[in-house]
Amino acid sequence: MFGEAKSKTIVADYTFYFGGFTILQAKTAIELRRKSYKVVSKSKTDGLLNLVYEWSGQATSNGNFLEWRSVPSLHQNVGQRAGNVRKTVLSYKSNGELGSSDIQPPPDLSEVFPIPRGLVKETIDPLTAIVEINRRLERGMGCNGTFQVFDGRRWYDLTLADRGELTLKQTPFSSFQGKALVCAINVNMLGGHRREKSKYAETSGEKLVYVGRPLKDGPILPVGLTVETAFGTLTGHLVSIKKLDTLSTSRFKK
Repeated sequence: MFGEAKSKTIVADYTFYFGGFTILQAKTAIELRRKSYKVVSKSKTDGLLNLVYEWSGQATSNGNFLEWRSVPSLHQNVGQRAGNVRKTVLSYKSNGELGSSDIQPPPDLSEVFPIPRGLVKETIDPLTAIVEINRRLERGMGCNGTFQVFDGRRWYDLTLADRGELTLKQTPFSSFQGKALVCAINVNMLGGHRREKSKYAETSGEKLVYVGRPLKDGPILPVGLTVETAFGTLTGHLVSIKKLDTLSTSRFKK
């Protein structure tokens, strides 16, 4: 199972491209304990995108394993663009139900759709969703299932569908080689999304995430991403991966 992987902490680096140009760098660390988990993900724009949209952010989730469920206890998200900072803090009850939320600044309802707060109590945060998906994969359940996710600003259904298996080769862009499961990802927005539709989202094709086991004694993780749009192809690749004994914020640097 995911929580029983021999390597307790995994740190993975990813690079994302659009139309062949680098646009984003991301580093994700997953700390696994017998009854709990912690995920820290740091991202920042890179390359040409920095010229028009410079952004950086960090998200952190803590939670516990309750039988087969990944139950969040705290989710925090901080993003910064052009000197403007957005913060999100979601606190959960012991049963995983959302207890409180602090969103700064509050959403502008003239720009985004409202979210009925009573309907997001039984949701999970995005990083906990990744942990839950991996636990299902480790149990041999494949890329199937729907998860209700709330990140403090957006509420959506995240649905996975199995698209088979393939063998990936190591390239100058990707460090992973070996068998990978192909998972189709669909996001159905329920609230908090922008009223004005994105031209990129409207023309995007099927979103495919490739998952594999980059370390022999480590967990199954995303190793690649492909999204076709009318404006170009979005791709993501696992660049490097390593093990740590513990997850320390001071050691977790980009």
